[in-house]
Amino acid sequence: MIALNKKANILLDNVVPVLDLTPWSGCGVPPRTFACARTPTNPDTFRGGRAKMTKKTGFVILLAVVLALAACTSAPSGDVRPGARAAPAYEVWAVDQNADTLYVLDPEGKTLRTIDGATLGAVKRPHMLWGVPKDEYVYSANTVSNSITVLGSKDGTVKTVINTIGKSPHAAQPNPKQPERIYVANIGPQEVKDGRPDRGETITELVRSAGPKWEIGRFLDLKAVPGLADSALYPSRRPVCFGFSQDGRYMLTTLFNGGLAVVDLQTWSVSKSWGKNAIAEHGCGFALSPSGEEMYVTAGGMHSSWLYVFNVKSEPQLLASHDLTKWGQDAHGAVVDPARNTLWVVHRVSSNVTLHPLNTIRQPIQQPPAAIGFVGKTPDLIVLSPDNRRAYVTLRGPKPAPTMPHATVGETPGVGIIDVASRKLLTVVKLGDQAAGDFHGIFIPATQR
Repeated sequence: MIALNKKANILLDNVVPVLDLTPWSGCGVPPRTFACARTPTNPDTFRGGRAKMTKKTGFVILLAVVLALAACTSAPSGDVRPGARAAPAYEVWAVDQNADTLYVLDPEGKTLRTIDGATLGAVKRPHMLWGVPKDEYVYSANTVSNSITVLGSKDGTVKTVINTIGKSPHAAQPNPKQPERIYVANIGPQEVKDGRPDRGETITELVRSAGPKWEIGRFLDLKAVPGLADSALYPSRRPVCFGFSQDGRYMLTTLFNGGLAVVDLQTWSVSKSWGKNAIAEHGCGFALSPSGEEMYVTAGGMHSSWLYVFNVKSEPQLLASHDLTKWGQDAHGAVVDPARNTLWVVHRVSSNVTLHPLNTIRQPIQQPPAAIGFVGKTPDLIVLSPDNRRAYVTLRGPKPAPTMPHATVGETPGVGIIDVASRKLLTVVKLGDQAAGDFHGIFIPATQR
């Protein structure tokens, strides 16, 4: 705010001639459009090209200029309606899995609309949202209703719901190289009923065909894989999340109780794996390097955080393992800031983010990494805006869904907004029922375009 003092008349004297020479404030709209205020050009108002005004009248005119400029910036080009507002540059989608509700937010965190569980397809516990660039669909994995909801990324309309997909689908992720093939991690523990195993600890392949139409293609039973049979190395074969090799042939699959399996999508078999001593439990964060040649994977528990670096030019190779426990606990969400060549790792228990330069990420960590000390209580997953200016993290609630593998609870279910350049938390956006809500999945559809 500019204080009006004895210099105010000088300031306003300098402004007024410009206004006098430019009757309209530059919106590029015709005189009959009222989105912008017209500058007074009454000759009685001016004397010799300079304004003679008091502080009070000067303030009024200055305020009118500010309001006119605000009107210009809020009205999209060509929109001549009074008070017209531009559509948000992008939308942020976040799901309250306890309330079975998808929230659509603007970049500032304002709720634009919500989509309830009935509209999403009578879903229960929508857990993860996922989509890939150059595709037009977003997939919601609904762990309790055992279904996948397919949404159009442009308008959020439900295209279809695939039921009986598997047991407790945790994530549904398209192959970036073949978006018409979607892979579902059925995280539920496998049980045998009437002599037949259920669909727990399996991977489901969905295939999209013309129409569009989605159909179940094939299942991969990880519990039946000989290479994963050693329970000392693989306490369970429950798939959590996926990452894909640069060529799209291989899929990395984290396992709930520790370990990682690589699935050859051509042969539909596990080609290699690492046990729990090499890859920690509860791994879920996957972030691809800007070149597409490296994959960064996070894992950890109540008292630990780990970061792994894989070469994914073809069949994945483990290049480096980093124990981040000194600087955070329960590494989970991960995202790469390509503008600054930095990996962001979200730690749920310690409620912070550590930042790791990609040019040294294969090397042992010698110094404490840069960090954002607090990003909201119990953050989970993270996404970046299309312009890389803001980061958004989901925040768990005081009564988290059973998908939380330990005793940590949140306080303010909703979304935290972070300024990427300054690495500072801007605000915590509280959403829904603060006593019962629990946010996990988050996605920005504009990143697909």
